Amino acid sequence: MEYIIIISLFFAHLINKSLCVFCDREKKNLYNTFFIYIITVVLSVLIYLKFGISVECVQYMVLIPFLIIISIVDYYTIYVYDITIVSGIIVQGIIFLVFFNIVQFDYINHIFGLLIGFIIPYIIAKLTKGLGYGDVGLYSLCCFALGNNYGFYVIVLSFILAFLFFIILYITKIFKDVDIRKQIPFTPFISLSTILIIFTEYNIFNFYYNLLYKFI
Repeated sequence: MEYIIIISLFFAHLINKSLCVFCDREKKNLYNTFFIYIITVVLSVLIYLKFGISVECVQYMVLIPFLIIISIVDYYTIYVYDITIVSGIIVQGIIFLVFFNIVQFDYINHIFGLLIGFIIPYIIAKLTKGLGYGDVGLYSLCCFALGNNYGFYVIVLSFILAFLFFIILYITKIFKDVDIRKQIPFTPFISLSTILIIFTEYNIFNFYYNLLYKFI
């Protein structure tokens, strides 16, 4: 366990260094620095407790820093850097190659996940203009890591989370003067949906459907 904490602290340090490069506001934001260390360590420990020493544990622990970097930079700048997406996909690919001859796993599943994560969001982006190409890239990365079994669910869940957020935002506007016309970054919803799928798998949808069933 202590090694997991040390590794996660190292990841948190890399995240903060990367944010200083991509986002100038982060250089003096101590609150975000503290938050990054806490969330990185907590998520890494929870991943280890759920998956143990496994390919999934390595995959998801390495994925978390990319999710945090991309989401925070997008939140402050409304921009997703290609290098963060491409680097994440390359790192995930290297993990698959390293473990390919050590343990058996369905790598075709992850390749199909990558295709699902790219094609469906790309079509949505083209037809609706509601997604940016940075969002498409992050979907590709997340679905590549999760595989095609969960790729579609990540896409659906991210839109559900965004919908719930805008409902809350609209209700808040009724009582307070909140500008809901401001452009809202979408990558935090993708990252959050990915994290929820990692820990709950399909259970989050079972809970959602049961909740809907009670009110319908």
